[in-house]
Amino acid sequence: MYAMISFDYKPEKFAHAVAYVAGRKPNVTKKEICKLLFFADKEHLLRFGRPITGDTYHALEQGPVPSKGLDALNERGDQRNIDAVRRFGKISGWTFQLERVADLRVLSKSDRLILEETMRELGHLTAWQLEELSHKEPAWIKSQRNARMDFELFFEGRPETEPIKAILLEEQEPVIG
Repeated sequence: MYAMISFDYKPEKFAHAVAYVAGRKPNVTKKEICKLLFFADKEHLLRFGRPITGDTYHALEQGPVPSKGLDALNERGDQRNIDAVRRFGKISGWTFQLERVADLRVLSKSDRLILEETMRELGHLTAWQLEELSHKEPAWIKSQRNARMDFELFFEGRPETEPIKAILLEEQEPVIG
């Protein structure tokens, strides 16, 4: 038995985070959204003990992707998740067409802080540059392709975050396997 760190997906937070990113990067692509939210979720997890969106990431060839969020962007899967994203816009071709800005009250202060930092530090990068950067992440490198990425791997290379990781592991339900 072992404990895999997991969180509950928050479709409203995902949708508002997408709108936040799209509002700061016009014509943002689906790939850019997925990578920017990966970096934001990772940083929020390491600093505050939870990701912004609660989504589960999978290690695809092009890098980490939020599984439920990507389905919602592609208008697949749970209708509630799709509807949450559609309230703000939709994918047209490869880009997200923003129709309504994010309500910042839905995002916590720490969510907004990390999203703003992520956009300031990485928002200018192209989809390919973000993909290349994500391929340097230990969590992606150590994960099997097309498989779920273990949040525990997000902490690798950041020894200052060990206390947060220890608390999260202690709080998880054991998984048999």
